[in-house]
Amino acid sequence: MSVCWVKAGACGQETAVEATKTGPTTVAVSFTTTCEHVTALGEELTELDVASEMTVPFNETKTYVAAARHMCRPSCVVPAAVLKAMEATAGIYLPENCAIEFVEGAI
Repeated sequence: MSVCWVKAGACGQETAVEATKTGPTTVAVSFTTTCEHVTALGEELTELDVASEMTVPFNETKTYVAAARHMCRPSCVVPAAVLKAMEATAGIYLPENCAIEFVEGAI
């Protein structure tokens, strides 16, 4: 099992994405969230086929197709967290933290 916590940014919403292996190539996902859009996503996105999610372009994954219907903006990082949790749970990649930070004066 893997859990990813997401603090989305200026919207102030928080989400925990939990991924649990349910079969040789399947992972169940569940969400604990303060965001109504992620709640709607979670009603649709309950199980993922790892092989399918990993072999199609990201805009064709079940994760991003569902996110396109439910998320309030395309820059929301929750869909990426779903795929990260899935990868770690499936043993494809080790669980590693990632971050997006704004650095003043960097550009």
